[in-house]
Amino acid sequence: MLVHRLATGLSLAVLVLLVLLIDDQTAPWFPFSFILAAVVLGATSLEVVGLLKRTSAAPSGNTVFGGVLALVVANWVPHIVAHLTTDPRALAPGMMEPVNALAWPLCVFTAIVMLTFVSQSIQFDSSGGAMARISGTVLAVAYVGLLGSFLIQFRWLPGPHQGFIGLVATIATIKGADTGAYTLGRIAGRHKLWPRLSPNKTVEGAVGGLIFAVGFASIAVAIAHYGFRVPTLNVPGTIGFGLVVGAAAQLGDLMESMIKRDCAQKDASDALPGFGGVLDVLDSILFAGPVAYGYWLLFGP
Repeated sequence: MLVHRLATGLSLAVLVLLVLLIDDQTAPWFPFSFILAAVVLGATSLEVVGLLKRTSAAPSGNTVFGGVLALVVANWVPHIVAHLTTDPRALAPGMMEPVNALAWPLCVFTAIVMLTFVSQSIQFDSSGGAMARISGTVLAVAYVGLLGSFLIQFRWLPGPHQGFIGLVATIATIKGADTGAYTLGRIAGRHKLWPRLSPNKTVEGAVGGLIFAVGFASIAVAIAHYGFRVPTLNVPGTIGFGLVVGAAAQLGDLMESMIKRDCAQKDASDALPGFGGVLDVLDSILFAGPVAYGYWLLFGP
């Protein structure tokens, strides 16, 4: 189990790093990042649909899958339009640019919500199910597509390598939190953290997750500073980043545990040996992504 987990985790980390490095030369198009985001979030959306179909909030699989892919496209549109046009209204420059770019996926999400209502009204034949299906569909799209948009938007943050450093630091911190919580929990775990959601997670593991998160964040920032000679977070900022993002990552893991327990499933699927499903890898990233994005905007270089 542990060997499979480490092997799968290392393979995924290498794949993501290679994609980011190759795409670093293709700004602002980032085609390989687009393919990776579409495949990963699309697969995750199908797993969420599969889980929720076991509840009364059985979502529309086509709407969720299509909606998540539409949100992936919406994340790219403002940057490509701004690159191809000289119209200053395409994407307002300056400090607000990263925030303005999020308006595109937000508008698309709004359209998806409205279309979900219309779609369910067309299929409506009896009382008792439409509201639950609408709720499940909107939840699935928001959970995967909307939360995932923040991690995608990292790629266009201004500065050297256009968000590459922030994105790598974020993923390293999140995976550090996962690794620390898993390792310290198995070695020294004694006190249950939240047994109603996840009986195997412990307070000791959570503390280990925060320690590893700060450590991994520090390594990523040090490599950026000393290896690439680019400005990044200072020491207090790096510690804060590790603690805040590490806590959000562990909370995201717990929230997915709640979903799986409510759906009476151990894993989202068996797609990834040692982890379970794609969602079981992405759960902490989805929750911590918006927190990391906001932190980097406020305190980043």
